[in-house]
Amino acid sequence: SNLLPPVDLDALKERMREWTVLASTSVRQRTNEFSTKATTTFSQLGQHLNHVTGYEEIEALKKLVVDQEARIKATRQAAREAKMAYDDAVLQRSISQREVNDLLQRKSSWTDADVSNFTSLVRSDHSFEQEEARAKARVAETEDAVDREFSELMRAILARYHEEQVWSDKIRSASTYGSLAVLGVNLLVFVMAIIVVEPWKRKRLAQTFERKVEEMGIETKALIENGAARLEERLAGHERVLADMISRLSVT
Repeated sequence: SNLLPPVDLDALKERMREWTVLASTSVRQRTNEFSTKATTTFSQLGQHLNHVTGYEEIEALKKLVVDQEARIKATRQAAREAKMAYDDAVLQRSISQREVNDLLQRKSSWTDADVSNFTSLVRSDHSFEQEEARAKARVAETEDAVDREFSELMRAILARYHEEQVWSDKIRSASTYGSLAVLGVNLLVFVMAIIVVEPWKRKRLAQTFERKVEEMGIETKALIENGAARLEERLAGHERVLADMISRLSVT
């Protein structure tokens, strides 16, 4: 029987392939972690840049536009209510004038009740006339308010649009520089991986291979020594058996 086990070259190649993959994976993970940290840093830098470039002013202008829209909505509602009140006042006065005209048409046949009713209707008509004038003035006032609020809304929208354009231009410029910086960092990482990481990886791989070869040499040497010792024991046993046989033959 063979005393030395044969060296499995396929297993050795498979181990070397596993070590290579493991080293490459480790380097890739470290590179990804560095890229992630760099991306997070640039994201925080972008938020700080938004603060520096005045994005809070745009938020304030957005709120101003929303508030102005609410005010113009309330003003239009007040204008509609004033128009309805004016229409009611016009209708009420029209009814009152119709009653007065009816009484005037039969003036020759008035009774004491008609005279009293006419006096009351004239007073009411005067009151309705004043109410109609106030309602008409209220309509004009609310319509002017709607126009003013609409003008304010247009100014707020234009101011917001202008600030957003200015901010967008600033961010576009900053984003361009940021993209160039990220590209530069990635390029630097790639170059460092080629110049530093790859030689270091090959050196580590060679050291690991040499260490494994030495370990296999030590194991092989131990097996050879063990096999030689057992062979010597067997030979010594055979010699003792032969010597015993020779001595028996001599006695015989």
